[in-house]
Amino acid sequence: MTSKQELRKEALLRRKSLPLEERREKSKAIIKYLIQSPFFRQARRILFYASFDHEVETWEGIKVALAQGKEVYLPRTNIKEKRLSLHRLTDLEELTPGAYGILEPPVQNPKIDPEALDLIVCPGVAFDLRGGRLGYGGGYYDRLLAKAQKAKRVALAFECQIFETLPLETHDIRMEVIITEKGLKEIL
Repeated sequence: MTSKQELRKEALLRRKSLPLEERREKSKAIIKYLIQSPFFRQARRILFYASFDHEVETWEGIKVALAQGKEVYLPRTNIKEKRLSLHRLTDLEELTPGAYGILEPPVQNPKIDPEALDLIVCPGVAFDLRGGRLGYGGGYYDRLLAKAQKAKRVALAFECQIFETLPLETHDIRMEVIITEKGLKEIL
């Protein structure tokens, strides 16, 4: 079995090797699948991530959600406490660089409890067809997902990030849907 560190390195290399224009086109397709999905249409409170470093770009999805009057939240990273706080976003212009250089909403913006979310759009480094998710290694989203039992868990990924099997631990929470440029993969 390949270690998490080796899989993480391989997945990041695969993702980084996608040319910029190809990554943008695939991101557009992924976001289109997301916003057409029934769980997006039904969701009132959505947690997005601010895409960075070759991730599936989320900006168009955030714009659509805001335009539709949905409550949009993005995380703020507290490195010292190793946790995420979720703050409302009303305009992309509010975002400023935070931990790890990732854009974050202002700290004074209203917060939401993870349990009150309808939909969580998750980032990740690698995923498998059982809904397994390999993050960046800090455990931030694992702790968040453990507190958000009611929200639909959706991962955005490029096909090159999908592996047959990932090594999962008992505390790892699986994704319910993975969306790639080829469409939705519902996990049974």
